[in-house]
Amino acid sequence: MMSLALPDTFGVRPTAEVAALTDYGRAPFHEIALVGGRPYLRVMRALLAGFAEAELLSRDIEIVEINGPIGLMRQHLRRWLIAEPALTDHSPVPLTQ
Repeated sequence: MMSLALPDTFGVRPTAEVAALTDYGRAPFHEIALVGGRPYLRVMRALLAGFAEAELLSRDIEIVEINGPIGLMRQHLRRWLIAEPALTDHSPVPLTQ
């Protein structure tokens, strides 16, 4: 287990930024959406390991990956943010609501 003491949760570092959002592990994330091109998704997946080690993610976290053309990624992220199932197969997304 990673300690939430300095330096990993201090300063301008990914773990520090996420630690602050989770009240330093007291309110871990239960779901996360990774959105971007393939190289960005690889980087984000690598960062998740450090977040998990610092106990900033719940053990049963749901991870959604959204990748594709920018317009579709935006639509899929919008659906995920409003708590609808994320679409990851590039199906047309209805824009009603």
